Amino acid sequence: MRKINWVNFLHIYQPPWQQRGVIEQVASESYEYLLKLFQKYPKFKATLNISGSLIEQLALIRPDLLQQLQHLVKQGQIELVGSAKYHALLPLLTDKEIRRQIKLNQEILADHFSLVKINGFYFPEMAFSLPAAKIVKSLGFKWIILDPISYQGQIDNHLMYQLKQVGLKVVFRNREISKNYPAEVIFYKLKEKSVAEIIITATDGEIYGHFHKDWQGCLEKSLQDKNLRVMTVGQYLLTLKRKKAIELRVSSWESTAEELRKNKPFILWDDPKNKIHQSLWRLVDLVSHLVNRYSKDKNWFWARRHLDRGLSSCTFWWASSKKPSPFSPFTWNPDMIDNGAEELIRSVRSLEQATSQEKIKAEKLYIEIKKNTWLTHWRKYNRK
Repeated sequence: MRKINWVNFLHIYQPPWQQRGVIEQVASESYEYLLKLFQKYPKFKATLNISGSLIEQLALIRPDLLQQLQHLVKQGQIELVGSAKYHALLPLLTDKEIRRQIKLNQEILADHFSLVKINGFYFPEMAFSLPAAKIVKSLGFKWIILDPISYQGQIDNHLMYQLKQVGLKVVFRNREISKNYPAEVIFYKLKEKSVAEIIITATDGEIYGHFHKDWQGCLEKSLQDKNLRVMTVGQYLLTLKRKKAIELRVSSWESTAEELRKNKPFILWDDPKNKIHQSLWRLVDLVSHLVNRYSKDKNWFWARRHLDRGLSSCTFWWASSKKPSPFSPFTWNPDMIDNGAEELIRSVRSLEQATSQEKIKAEKLYIEIKKNTWLTHWRKYNRK
């Protein structure tokens, strides 16, 4: 029988403006399901990124799940990592904003967990750039996990990769398995006769129970198999003896080779041909300028908070109109675009010191986003 070492990375997140009913549904179908399996099978382990925005939401809606997670972290079944609180696409932000998003996430993690053992870092959407990686390193993180498309070479899971000029350790997921349902792939691999294998997967945690129903019970059956060992990323790194220094290219876990050839690594969030994307980024630039300019405004806290939330990658992702993977929804949702744009314009509206001309300029951009969003929706996606 085949021996498999499964390095299991999970990412769970909901946008800060997500409807309560959706969070309750996902929590019931996915988070509760996973936590029960962790408790039932002590061999089931994972490295987990839970975004700060989701921690805030669960603390209000499902505090029982946070308590279960705290217990699993304490006993070593779950290893936590750092990230950006509102799941912003870090390479598209300024250095100042990158640091802020990461520090905000660390602050809320510290409110619920110990930061002592948090060594890893997850770039939202695995969106990598060297400048962002240098900031991550400067904030004390020791390793990152990425999609193999960021490396132009053959991946060897027995090597410890380190990023040149930075020193961060780099772990690469298996893209093909991660873009499917990993538990099913592993279940059938366990039936094959072969040598030992290391499988590294990184997926949205919501694929377990919410985006995909495991009617065959592949995950639980695999966890009952004595030939399967499940590891955290930290445990996996301790097994590596040989090192290799590497260089990486700007990319995300959704990037394609063709997009990288065209120098468009983040097309799902910043497509030069997407009018909504471009208007959103112009609004982000304006809002950021005004929030920094009026830092003494009596409402600055609220203006800053709205901007933080408006930087969520979901605002842009849902405007891209693509189908990135089999388990991904079609990335078009005008309500989600509206929600993100609403956060950005509320930031400007909060600033008493901003001039009428500045506010009108922001409102025009906001109206342009809404107009293009709903014109696109009714013209392109209305089936009547």
